[in-house]
Amino acid sequence: MKKRRLWRDIKANKLIYILLLPAILTTFVFAYMPMPGIIIAFQDYKPLLGPWKSPFVGLDVFKRIFSSRMIMDSVGNTVYLNVLNLLVTFPAPILLALMLNEVRCSIFKRVIQTVSYLPYFLSWISVVGLVQTILGLYGPVNDLLALFGGSNFERILFLGQQKYFIPTYLILNLWKGTGWGTVIYLAAISGIDMQLYEAATIDGANKLQQIWHITLPAIRQTAILLLIMSIGGLFGSNFELVYALQNPYIDFEVISTAVYKIGLQQGDYPLGTALNLIQGLIGFALVATANFISKKVTDVGLW
Repeated sequence: MKKRRLWRDIKANKLIYILLLPAILTTFVFAYMPMPGIIIAFQDYKPLLGPWKSPFVGLDVFKRIFSSRMIMDSVGNTVYLNVLNLLVTFPAPILLALMLNEVRCSIFKRVIQTVSYLPYFLSWISVVGLVQTILGLYGPVNDLLALFGGSNFERILFLGQQKYFIPTYLILNLWKGTGWGTVIYLAAISGIDMQLYEAATIDGANKLQQIWHITLPAIRQTAILLLIMSIGGLFGSNFELVYALQNPYIDFEVISTAVYKIGLQQGDYPLGTALNLIQGLIGFALVATANFISKKVTDVGLW
C-alpha cells in the first residue's frame, strides 16, 4: 500500500520530483560515492596500489592525529570559532525577523529583506575580495581613518593582524547569513493567525507582550530545529572563508583547512581522511545528542 501511495504521489507531483533530481544526484555523487574512500583512514595508503591493495594498519593513523600539535590546535580553534559564531549569528535572524514583522510599510519591508538576503548569494571568495579592497592599506576605511587621524596616522593592515581575524570572520558570517535566516523565520511568522494579535490588542497587550506570548512561541519549533543543526556544525567550519582570510601574517587553522593542507598539499591521504572521518562522526554525535535532549525537554526534534 505504501509503495502504491508513493507511486501515485510521484505521478501527481511529477514536476516537484523532477526539480528534486539535481539535488538528489548532487548529494549522491559528492556525498555517497566518495564514502568507500573512508577505508584509506585505516591503511598505509599507496596511490599505486589503490585503496583495496594498500596495507591495513588499523588505528595507527588515528593515533597520529592526537600526537599532532597542528591538528589538536585546529580542533580547539574550530570549536572556539564555532561557539562564538553560534552565539553571534544564531539570534540575529530571529531579531531581524521580529523587527521586520512589526514594519507596516510594505515597500520599506521588501527593500530591507532584499538588501539583507542578497549577500547570501555571493561566493565567499567574492566577499573576501570585497573586504580586502575595503580594508586594504589604501582602501576606503584606512583613507577615512587617515582623514581624521592627521599626518601622523599609520595605516592599519586589518587583514594582516591576528587580533582582527576572529572579528572579521564573525562579522562576515553575520552579514552574509542573517538575511537568509530571516526569510525562514518570516515564513514561520506568516503562518500565525492574525486574530491572535487582534485578540491580544483588545486584551490590552502591548507589542513586546504580543511578541513574547504569540510570535516567539510560534517560531519556537523552527528555532529549535535550526539550533540542533547548528550544534551539529560545531566541529565543522567555513573552509572557504577561513582559507581565503589566511595569509603569511595569519596563523589560524581549523579542521577543514588542516584536512586540506595535510591531505592534498602534503599528500598524507590517510591522515586527512581519518581527521575528516572523526569530524563527521563527532558532528553526527552532536546532532544526535542535541536532538535527544530537545525531544526530552521540548518534544521537538529532527526525528
